[in-house]
Formats: sequence, structure tokens, C-alpha cells
Amino acid sequence: MNHLRLPSSRRLARLAGVVGLAGLAGASAGGCDRAPGGRDVIVITLDTTRADRLGVYGEPDVRTPTVDRLARGGTLWVHGIADVPITLPSHTTMFTGYPALAHGVRYNADLKVGANAVTLAERFADLGYRTGAVVSTLVLDAKFGLDQGFHTYDDDLTPGYTKYDDSKYTAEEHWLPRADRRAAETVDRAAGWIAREARSPFFLWVHFYDAHYPYDPPPPWGDTHEDGYAAEIQYVDHELRRLLRALDERTSKESVVLVTADHGEGLDDHREDGHGIFVYDETIRIPWILRAPGLARGVVAEQARTVDLAPTLLALAGHPDDEFGVGVDLTIAADSIAYAESVKSRIFYGGSGLKALRTPRFKYVLAPREELYDLVVDPRETTNIFGADPERDTFFREELARRVRSLRGATESSVQPARADARTLAALSALGYLSGGSDAAGSASVEAELTPTGNDPKDLVDVSMSAQAIQNGYHELAEEKLRRFFASPPPPDAPGRPRLLAAAHQNWAKIWMVRGDYARAAEDYRLAQEADSTYDHARWCRVWALNLAGEPERAEREGAALLADAPNSWLVRYHRGVSLALAGRIDEARRELEAVAANAPAEEQAARGARFYASRVGGPEHERAMAAYLRETSL
Repeated sequence: MNHLRLPSSRRLARLAGVVGLAGLAGASAGGCDRAPGGRDVIVITLDTTRADRLGVYGEPDVRTPTVDRLARGGTLWVHGIADVPITLPSHTTMFTGYPALAHGVRYNADLKVGANAVTLAERFADLGYRTGAVVSTLVLDAKFGLDQGFHTYDDDLTPGYTKYDDSKYTAEEHWLPRADRRAAETVDRAAGWIAREARSPFFLWVHFYDAHYPYDPPPPWGDTHEDGYAAEIQYVDHELRRLLRALDERTSKESVVLVTADHGEGLDDHREDGHGIFVYDETIRIPWILRAPGLARGVVAEQARTVDLAPTLLALAGHPDDEFGVGVDLTIAADSIAYAESVKSRIFYGGSGLKALRTPRFKYVLAPREELYDLVVDPRETTNIFGADPERDTFFREELARRVRSLRGATESSVQPARADARTLAALSALGYLSGGSDAAGSASVEAELTPTGNDPKDLVDVSMSAQAIQNGYHELAEEKLRRFFASPPPPDAPGRPRLLAAAHQNWAKIWMVRGDYARAAEDYRLAQEADSTYDHARWCRVWALNLAGEPERAEREGAALLADAPNSWLVRYHRGVSLALAGRIDEARRELEAVAANAPAEEQAARGARFYASRVGGPEHERAMAAYLRETSL
């Protein structure tokens, strides 16, 4: 298991002396005066990159010489903090200066940055800057609104994604080759933009996506490092050297360069493989390395938040704007408290959203079971000390409530429906970004935002991770997650426990269905329905699985019993009708299927299937129709 490590003070001291904000302010202000017309500004975002997986932040097993060199020549913030561990919302925060709770883009796919938002690119364009962006994933496609203000927004992902190790992929990953591109192509596009269009002053954003799952680094990185995630980061670092060289060759040495990330990666710390569910440091603590003329070199112990990106860069470029967003100019001051959130569990898994406040010392998490960690003595956030000091607990609760109320009123929400097409939604779904519906916009009241309801994400993480693994075809990984869940299920009094147990059994049943073990699938569907008697999906899937297992008589009996409690469960009736046909009870089968066809909603699966089979059972096409039913095993 990977563990989160803060960089030791001794290691950081070797990099440079710790400097305070006052030292940064004096140096940067003087530098700005020396830059008539404003400095060039380059923002480099490393998608899905944990701070503690970079050499300069204390990872001894990962070589990142380019980032390390940039840090030695610039300023490194120990605590870079993202307000949300999701790509589109986090970048929206960076470029609007408002956190997701305020700007409203709280998840990917369903929502976009509204036309009424004012972005950093628009601000620079108004100042006469040439603006360009090169992004590397469909998640940041122009259709989601972050292209506002950019003269050039390169989101064309052709020629497409390159696979190096086929064993890392499954047949379900149908989104290839359009969902993202490799770092080498990204740098080629960015270097081309610099050569063609960069003229001082300019603002350039370059985004790398490689460290996102699946981890499939090109050779030689994939051949020399057993940790695929670390190898991806090393590969990006190698390509980053080419980008910085292109910048140095074509631009003034007075340019401002920031390297940061939108969020980190769970790597199974706290049981989360990817990101988006939790707000522990492995997913919200990000690198923050800034190089600017006159900026004092060293290490800053204060926090740098994604909301601080825009005001800080505007000031360093020579165009300070105290009214851009709610962040601060980090060369002058810092807010000792960072806000973070996640709504993924609420949108997709029937769980509670999470909110957190983080200081350099403490992390408070508002959840159904509240959490508090002392990050100095417990950087991996393993020992919950909530309840040990009621006065401290009260402070964090009240401060979180104050900030939520303030942030919800900080700006008019700029969010709009994305109206992504089916192809785009399918591609995002395969990347793990399911469509969440309008709830992703965060329309809940302040009181609802501050009242955790539903399953605690700590209870549901293994079930949700197994669902995502199944969706993408990683069935062994899903089985591993489910075994872990059942080894330590949620407490008997945990809210939503029956539904969570039902979902876990259903996920396991899906694995058996894929493997062709229909009898075991039927048993897990039975256990799912036993855990939660209202779980209609498990009802009809149980009858279907028994039919596929060659037990139509049992399927018919159990279907009839289920219908006694839910007579309008049309999918149960449909599959029971086929059970009757498979058992040779043709007249009964035809009557049941005709009843479903006549009474079920016309466009639903039950009605469509019933119409097809009702016209064929007992006739010349009977055997062919039954064989077709038994071949259709996809959920």
C-alpha cells in the first residue's frame, strides 16, 4: 500500500531556506515594476499528480529532475491545496478564483462554466495578452466552457491515444483513442503555439493528463519502474523539460511559470484507488512551484489554495486585481484555512458529500462520522482525534459553517448544463466520470450542504470502487474490493446499510454474470434483494440469471413469489414470461408476455422484450428466439 508522506523539514532545507510571505512580497513587487507591459505567464497543470510523488516533495523512488530544478530556482509551497479532487471543477476554481461551492461546477460531464463567468484568460486578454491553452483530456473540452478568453484552445485529441501495454486495458474501454493524449503530443502542440503565436505579453496554459488511470507509461519508463503511476509522472517530467526549453528559447527570462495540479490520486490510501470520493491529502494536496523574477527562492510553509492562483499570477504579471475571485495574492498574504469538498458520493452512490477545512496543522472533515487529524504527527490521516478536544471541534464546525455561508453568497453561480452528446458522455463514463444529473450543480441549501446524509463515504468506498472497476472491465480488482468490504462491513446502525449491502451483492453478481457463473449470480442477486427488499433491480436480475443458469422452473417459481409483493415489477414479469416459455408452458408464457407488452411503459426494456418474444413463442421462430435470449448476457 502506498502511503502519504509530507516532505521532511531537513529535505526541504536542503532545497532552500524557508522564507516568509513578507520576503516574497518585497521581492515580487520590485520585479513587477521592471516589466513594462506585463510579464508572460505560463500555467502548467499536472492532472492527478500527488505532491508527495514528486522528488522535490520527498519521494525518494521517483526521479523528477525537471520539476526539482524548477523548484530549486523558484519558490515551493509545502501545502498546495485543491478545493475539489475532480478535474473540471478544480481547473474552474483555478481560472475563476472561486471554489466549486461558489462557481457551481462541482463535477464533470453534466455541467459547464457559464458564459457569465469571468476567467483568468479573459482578464489577460482584456489586458492585451495573447492567450493560448493546450489541454489533454476530453474532460476539459471546449464544450465545458473553460475556453473562454483563450485566442487558441487546443482540445483536438487527434491523432489519438497511444497504448503501450495492452494488458492494462479491457474491452470495456471503448473510449480509446479519443479521450486523452500523451505528454509528447501535448508538448509538441504547446511548442508549436509558442513558435507561431507567442508574443510578449502572453498567457499560456498547458495541461498534462498522463498520470490519470490507467497507468501505461511509454518505454523506457514503463520498462524501468514497477510503479506505473510513478513512471507516468517521470515521463511527464521528461517531456516538461522540452516545454521549458521551448519557453526559454522563445520567451523572456522575465516570465512567470507555475507548476501545479488539479488534484492527486488515492492509490488505495483510505481504500480509494482514484480520486473524487475523499478529501484526504492524497487527493487534495498538490504541488505548487512558482518561478518569477524577483521572487525570493525558498520554501513557504503557508498554504497555497487553487483559489489563490489567479490573483497571485495577475500580481506577478504586473496587473494586481484584488477583486478577482475570493483568493489572495500569495506573495503578500495567505489564508491559514483552506476549504475543500467532494460531492461524488452524494451524486452517484447514495452517500454523503464531504466538506473539509485544512490548516498546515489540522484537517477537519464534515461527514456522517466527523473526522479531525493532526497532520504534523499523523500526516497519513489514520488517527481520528475528533472528540478529544470539544472546544477545538466546535471551532472547526463553526468556521466551516461560516465559510460555506460566505462562499455560497460570494458570486452568482456561473454554472450551465453541459448538454454533452451521447458519445461524449460514454467516453467520460469509461474514464470513471458518470453522469450525475442536476444535483452536481449543488442546488442544495446552505443547511443541506452542512447536514451530512446517506452513507458515510468511509463505508461505501469499496462498493463504489468495485462498481467503477466493473464498469471498466477490471473484474479481479472489483472482486478484491468486495472481499475487503465484506470483511469489514459498515456498523449495524450505519445509515443506509441495507442498501449498501444490496449494492455490494449486486456488484458481485455482475462479476459472476460476466464470468458465466449464472447460478452464483442468482444467489448474490437473492442476497441483494434480501438485504434490501425494495431493490427492484436485484429482483428481475435474479429471475434472468436463473434462466441463463438453465433453471427456468425455479426462475418461474421465484419470479411468481417476487410478484406477490411487487405485481407491477414489469421486468420480473417479462423474465418470468420467458421462464415459462423455456419450461415449455407456451400458453402461459404467451399470456404473460402479452400482458407485459400491453401494460408496461411502451419504451421500457420490459415492453420491448415482451413484444419480441410474445410474437415468437410457440411458433416457427420459438427455438431461435429462446437461443437469442440465452445468448444475451450483458447488463
